[in-house]
Amino acid sequence: MGHQRLQNRRLVSLKLVLDTSILIDHLRGGDKWKRILSELEEDTEIYISSIVLFELYSGKSSQNPQISSKIQQLVKNFQKIEIDAYLAQKAGELYRDMKQTIQIPDYIIAASALEIGAQVATLNNKDFEQIPGLKLYSVT
Repeated sequence: MGHQRLQNRRLVSLKLVLDTSILIDHLRGGDKWKRILSELEEDTEIYISSIVLFELYSGKSSQNPQISSKIQQLVKNFQKIEIDAYLAQKAGELYRDMKQTIQIPDYIIAASALEIGAQVATLNNKDFEQIPGLKLYSVT
């Protein structure tokens, strides 16, 4: 009976929060995003924090309608993590408790991942690896 129950339980898929660096690399013609996609299981849940949208659209190149359209196409299928009061508090606590500071958007991305039990895919490992309890997805 225990064996049958175990077989019927669906394993939780990988949850992945993307850092802006992965998406910028892709928009600039890099292959990191394509490599990540080729490694992921079909049921992987992929998220971006709304701060990533801010970072993508804050670049001057997003004024170009073609680039803006590329950004829209790239992010439309990701699940979005909105910044609410709770998430802002968690990101602020991470900032407060860190000995060495990183960029504020990175605290929000990290807090988002910690909140949903996800790994972060980033090209900036040295920044994110300082955050206690945060798991990083290996990007090769």
